[in-house]
Amino acid sequence: MTGLSDDIEMDLRKRVDSAVRDREKFRGMRRAFDTNIHSQDSNREKIDEFELRRERARESRRRSLNDPNIRGRAIEQLRSNGIRVLCPKSREDALQIILNELGDENLVVKSKSNITKEIELAQFLESKGIEVVETDAGDRIVQVAGERTVHPTGPAVHLTRYDIAEIMSEHFGRRIEPDPDKLIEEIRKEVSEYISRARVGITGANFITAEEGAVVIVHNEGNVSLCARRPKKHIIVSAPEKIVANLDEAMNLVKLQTFYGTGGINSAYIDIISGPSRTADIEKKTFFGMHGPSDIVLVLVDNGRSSITDSEVMYCINCGGCLLKCPVYDVMGYEFGGHTYLGGRGLCFTADLDGMDEAVRGGISCCTNCGLCVEMCPVRIDTPRLVREVRRKAIDKGAVLISTQRELIENVRTNRNPWSDESGKRAQWASDLDLPRRGKVLYFAGCFPSFRSPKTARAALDVLRAGGIEVCYLGENEVCCGSPILKLGDSGLLVELARQNYRTFKDAGVERIITSCAGCFNMLSSYSKVIPKFDIKVEHISSTLSDLVKAGKIRFRQSDMHVTYHDPCDLGRHMGIYDEPRAILKAIPKLKFTEMGFSKEMGLCCGAGAGVKKAHPDLARLIAAKRIESASETGAEYLVTACPFCEKNFEDALVTYPRDIKIVDLIVMARDLIE
Repeated sequence: MTGLSDDIEMDLRKRVDSAVRDREKFRGMRRAFDTNIHSQDSNREKIDEFELRRERARESRRRSLNDPNIRGRAIEQLRSNGIRVLCPKSREDALQIILNELGDENLVVKSKSNITKEIELAQFLESKGIEVVETDAGDRIVQVAGERTVHPTGPAVHLTRYDIAEIMSEHFGRRIEPDPDKLIEEIRKEVSEYISRARVGITGANFITAEEGAVVIVHNEGNVSLCARRPKKHIIVSAPEKIVANLDEAMNLVKLQTFYGTGGINSAYIDIISGPSRTADIEKKTFFGMHGPSDIVLVLVDNGRSSITDSEVMYCINCGGCLLKCPVYDVMGYEFGGHTYLGGRGLCFTADLDGMDEAVRGGISCCTNCGLCVEMCPVRIDTPRLVREVRRKAIDKGAVLISTQRELIENVRTNRNPWSDESGKRAQWASDLDLPRRGKVLYFAGCFPSFRSPKTARAALDVLRAGGIEVCYLGENEVCCGSPILKLGDSGLLVELARQNYRTFKDAGVERIITSCAGCFNMLSSYSKVIPKFDIKVEHISSTLSDLVKAGKIRFRQSDMHVTYHDPCDLGRHMGIYDEPRAILKAIPKLKFTEMGFSKEMGLCCGAGAGVKKAHPDLARLIAAKRIESASETGAEYLVTACPFCEKNFEDALVTYPRDIKIVDLIVMARDLIE
């Protein structure tokens, strides 16, 4: 097994290191994202049947992308409405078509469009001597600055007013004050002058409806309407995944796109274009080009989309919601993404459109698989699954994403644990406990507690015994559950591990498994996806202990500790275990518990998962430090978690980013407080 290009890995590492060192670079972006989230919190209740809208939207995307007839119906209806539809297969064909449509024009005004960025339309036209002016304020700032976009609806939110004043002062050749109103006025005047001169406008499309043959474009600034009404021609550049069944579905998607993209419940403008401007007011003779273009061209770019087999990657409606609290994007900004499509989902799309090397270059190895993006997505795109699939494809091609992640996989293959530790050392933590090797109830320690955190494993056994539960233990016959292997994408090794563990469980007479590792709990609970006949009950020890407390079998002595709780992604968001750990904490007399911001379903990741700790330890520590900062803001003395891997990453982060707070495992703390 070989790695990908050393140059690609070295380039990525440099960019990750730079992002970790220059933590202020995206401060403006984070502030803007926080404003968006605050607006969402304020406005969510104003939208009727919000979750039903999300369900409807996801089903709409699924149906539209999997109905083989909808694209044909849309094209037929658009053409019958007078819109010329051209369907280039490749990027090169699309660029040539647009160039031909421009004819002898030397100025084009355009609005925000991911597809045009994907095919690098502006750069291409400029190379042909055609001036391209972005009319969206944010896009214009980014264009003038030579910067990259950080968010689909807020391209320049990473730049402060002072940054923009400096950029525009240099652009205009005179000093522009760092006053937002004055800056916008200067940009507006310049863009308006270009729009008044241009005869051709280029826009994207938010959605295209099959039933009506209409193009739906959503915007706030009014620039899209002006671009779309250039007197000669309106060129719409879009892609097949924008097609939906009808305007009803499009309007629901618009509502959600606006909410997730801006935090608001409506946009200033929604343009629905179903044909060239026309009038028939004189003797019913149709005249085209009354107060808008007489010619509308829709360039529907494929650029590799027809070969994509997993349509979920194209469910995206380009709101950028997945970026707002992504722990990796929070640190890296646009460095975590492809040249057009950003974040984890964007990298999966980049892998399909531009190849595996570009996905690796953009940081697919940085995704922690935490799943918060699913909660933040209006159509609940399962980005963690898509990321795992991209990694699997990389391995199937004989390559692994990052050399240190390859090392982790090879260690598991050879030693049945993620490190170079000999497998015989696995059971040393329990060498004096005389645990039986067979029994109906098994304690599955997992690799991390066995090799790196034996205190967690021993505390778990103490708690179980205190509650009257006797367990067996497999000793050196226990092997890695496969959790890191699943997330890194080696499906063959995962199946091998699952089958080996299952045989061992059955040989030992196991009917119930209790584990104190969140990753093991998630993975073992998912064995039925690999082994259809898997019939063993799996539970996390926090659930076991919560039940014992509820039954009165375990009581705690009082404590004056002030604690907050971090939801491990594998335990919380992936498995829905939120209440049980909190029930344990609340059962401790006198203990003060304060909830952190962004908890439970919206809990933030510790930063260590899915091989990130192995591949990018500095990134993992900084993400952990940000979570610790949230914990410190509660005033708590202790940050409690129920995952030994989270605990370790938090402890490592405190070395680099000191805070006056202690990290403690839930079960260790509970054991120490049992009466």
